[in-house]
Amino acid sequence: MTSEEVLKGGNVNHIVRKDNTVLRPTGYWSPCVHQLLKHLEKQGFEGAPRFVGIDDSDREIVTFIPGEVPGNDYPELEPYMWSDETLVDLRQWITQRLTTMCDTLSNGAAEGNLAFQHMIDEGHLAHYEREIRFVTEHFNDWISD
Repeated sequence: MTSEEVLKGGNVNHIVRKDNTVLRPTGYWSPCVHQLLKHLEKQGFEGAPRFVGIDDSDREIVTFIPGEVPGNDYPELEPYMWSDETLVDLRQWITQRLTTMCDTLSNGAAEGNLAFQHMIDEGHLAHYEREIRFVTEHFNDWISD
């Protein structure tokens, strides 16, 4: 059996890496998170882990995505985390995720999914669209080029 490595950062709970997967405790929210991860995968969004399953200890299993989570170190971040290159990558990830969520809500509601329509009625779609506009309109103010 491969050993487990405790992952730091995120300030959430006991998260471990085992091979190329991440194991974390499940909760009442887990089925919704699993459905969202499956949906994002189906939409071709590569900026989120893939849901693999549940292990014998009732921990969810998702794929490992390499990188660093500042977590407990904020605001003492590594210099590269403030770099223009990182900000460009982050903008791409944010807008891709939000665009995927907007498409999901709009298409789901158009297909008669009442849960998606309820989320639109609550303002989630408008909120995501405002975030996309804000990032797009203000991004150049954040980089040094």
